[in-house]
Amino acid sequence: MIKTIQVFISIALLALLSACASKPIEQHKESITASKSECVVLLHGLWRSGFAMRSIASDLEDYGFHTVSIDYPSTEMEIPLLAENFVPDGIKQCQQTGADRIHLVTHSMGGILARQYLQNHRLPEGSRVVMLSPPNQGSDISKKFNGKRWYQWLVGPAGASLTQSNNGIISQLSEVDEPIGVIAAYRNWSLWPESWLPTPNDGTVSVKNMMLKEMDDVILVKSGHATMRYKDEIHHQIRHFIQTGAFDHNTLEGVANAGLMTQ
Repeated sequence: MIKTIQVFISIALLALLSACASKPIEQHKESITASKSECVVLLHGLWRSGFAMRSIASDLEDYGFHTVSIDYPSTEMEIPLLAENFVPDGIKQCQQTGADRIHLVTHSMGGILARQYLQNHRLPEGSRVVMLSPPNQGSDISKKFNGKRWYQWLVGPAGASLTQSNNGIISQLSEVDEPIGVIAAYRNWSLWPESWLPTPNDGTVSVKNMMLKEMDDVILVKSGHATMRYKDEIHHQIRHFIQTGAFDHNTLEGVANAGLMTQ
């Protein structure tokens, strides 16, 4: 019976975190474009590859940014090793384009890799970081299951370390100096019990755990964890923060969700 429950939980986790469907919304008409000297390094999340960030990369390229999508083996190494072994190559590729501003755009666990990298490195002046649903305060699911062998096998050492416990990565990270914007996805429903994943959440990370003390701005967008990468609203917000250092809170969705942060 216990093994059956474990298999069910594993399948549910895979299904939720691997969902890729998206409901398109109207494109934003804007004049914000990049200079020829700007490049964006994209960091995917757990169980993904650089291709998972293709929708975001394509949008940025349409607006004049160079992009580099990093591939890293998300379930095979600890986060410090992933950050040191894979992020510098993306930075180097951006430098080779002649970029004088190098931004980071991350999804999910990719945000923790970015924070780890920035513990010992700096981005060029004027660079910014945009995080999509990052588990900045850890993962409630990892906190509940990280002591289980089946869970450690499922998510690997990096995913299992997303807790604030003594052996978790979150408590080891110091504040970073780069401007950071957090795009927090959320839904009006949750498949998980409240004790497992508090609401509001995006199906994978609770909104409260996406927050970061040193972040410069935050905006909530109604979406699921995986599907947020494909939303035009989120593409617009990524570009807006990179270019201005703030999100566009004047959009209909930004205004509608402003009150959620005070609840």
